Amino acid sequence: MNYIRRAVTFCGLIAIPIWSLYQIFYMVSQDHINGALLDANVSSVELLLLLHVLVLITSLIILRYLTVGHSHSTFQNLLRLFHQPITWIGASLVFAPSSQSSSIVVAHQSEGIPASGLLSPSIAAGALAHVLRRRREQIQQMTPPDRLTEDELETMERIRRCAHDAKVECSEMVDLVSNSDVVQILRAIDRELPEQVTQDVAVTEWALVVKLFGYPVVENEAGDVASFRKRRALELLTWLALNRDRSRRSAARTAMWDLDIADSTFSTIVSDMRRGLAEIHQQSSRSDWVPTTYSDEIPLSPRIITDDVLMTCALENFRRDSENSAEIVRALSHVRDVPFAGTSYSWADLDGTTTRLVILAITAALEVASWALTAGDSTAFEIAITAGLRVLPGHEELLALQDEAKLRCHNSGFHSVA
Repeated sequence: MNYIRRAVTFCGLIAIPIWSLYQIFYMVSQDHINGALLDANVSSVELLLLLHVLVLITSLIILRYLTVGHSHSTFQNLLRLFHQPITWIGASLVFAPSSQSSSIVVAHQSEGIPASGLLSPSIAAGALAHVLRRRREQIQQMTPPDRLTEDELETMERIRRCAHDAKVECSEMVDLVSNSDVVQILRAIDRELPEQVTQDVAVTEWALVVKLFGYPVVENEAGDVASFRKRRALELLTWLALNRDRSRRSAARTAMWDLDIADSTFSTIVSDMRRGLAEIHQQSSRSDWVPTTYSDEIPLSPRIITDDVLMTCALENFRRDSENSAEIVRALSHVRDVPFAGTSYSWADLDGTTTRLVILAITAALEVASWALTAGDSTAFEIAITAGLRVLPGHEELLALQDEAKLRCHNSGFHSVA
């Protein structure tokens, strides 16, 4: 029995310092030490490192005693020490790999994250409800919101994904200002769109237009509609046309998918998008619309334009000279419904795209209808009123103009919208 004890003690004297030395090198090499070792912020990993250092020093002291002639008395003391419960508790702390690995993972994940940075599903759902409510208020106030930056878009997507696990009844009763990411978004959505500079780019050179007022469709100048076999191909094209300054695969995948998709699936969608565009413009190849790249970039041809850009340019020309009314009236005549009608593009509602499009159409409809009422142009008036009420049914100013036109029609023969 004494022989077994001696053998176990001898093996322990060799194995324990070797294991502790290995763990010390591992933790230092993995950079798990946050700042100074003995500063005010001591983590569980740093405590474990100190324990291994203490074990290594103790082993060296014992080895020193064994080599200077006190081997017998030292060995007897070691045997008595191995019978103490505290010895086995310490050994379990040193040799437990699962506890050590979990401590490292937890410390690494929580390192540098303040308490306000923890995002719960209920807070995320409450934040999304607030964003959508604020977007509706911006439409009522006719204050177009500024575009979100790329960092803000990524934060918005994290909040949206986290909100999927929330209970609906709890989303309205949360403290939104307790989370730093939510506070960032709440500030961002209240930024107003800066004054836009008049565009000097000739929009007459476009070949394909993505129509956003209604269910998105892609048409050429002859009115032929592009056909896509995959629904996501049309959504990807719509997103790229609206986000040319951030047209990257990673950004599109983050905005459009709740979960990461396979590269092959995304490539198939891009290929279908190229095919659909090439089919309605026979003089071009697929790479002319979306050039092939071997990077994260996914550029879209400048010959593809959106109808909101056409409407913005037409409105600017109309404001400079009312003689240019035909262009803006034609743009309003193409308004079929609310933006993105019949789709589930949540990114468009959250990033303010839908809000900006609605405000643009209402602004153009009001200005054209007011001018047409004064000028007696019943056709332009009818088109403007119809477009505005399609985008935002029940708009009070448009209905007031409609009522005013009905009163005038009895005296001047002006025909208003019924």
